[in-house]
Amino acid sequence: MDVLPSDALPRNIGRTWENRLETKTETNYIMRLKDNVIDRIVEFRTAWREMAIDSKFADMTLEEFEVATAPPEMIRAEIKALEKQLESKKTKRSDADKAAGELLELVINSMRGTPGFGPDSDLYRGCGYVRKSERKSGLSRKGKIDDTANAA
Repeated sequence: MDVLPSDALPRNIGRTWENRLETKTETNYIMRLKDNVIDRIVEFRTAWREMAIDSKFADMTLEEFEVATAPPEMIRAEIKALEKQLESKKTKRSDADKAAGELLELVINSMRGTPGFGPDSDLYRGCGYVRKSERKSGLSRKGKIDDTANAA
């Protein structure tokens, strides 16, 4: 148990550092706030329709309220449609990238096999590849460590 050493005052047994870091939140009893405005609009409409259908609030009837609160729903529907279009475009982009990659591979293979160009040409390097003459062998021979030099 990690009891704080600076606690000079007597504490309840089991009071740990983690417990001291906890924050308490007060409940707001005035109004229940929901994360989604659409849920609140539906709740207002339902309550108004069931409990005070002929009443006016904020100088508007239920029908006027429904018209006034329609834009958030319409905009959300438009956003969903646009998100579907975006997903479709991303899929098309992925397919086009794959086809372009295959075409690039075909072209570079053709450049390698064309006389006068090949894997050691400037064109090959200009396409982002390493020319054959510029490649290192990859072979490295590490020298042996002399034990007598280390002992001194």
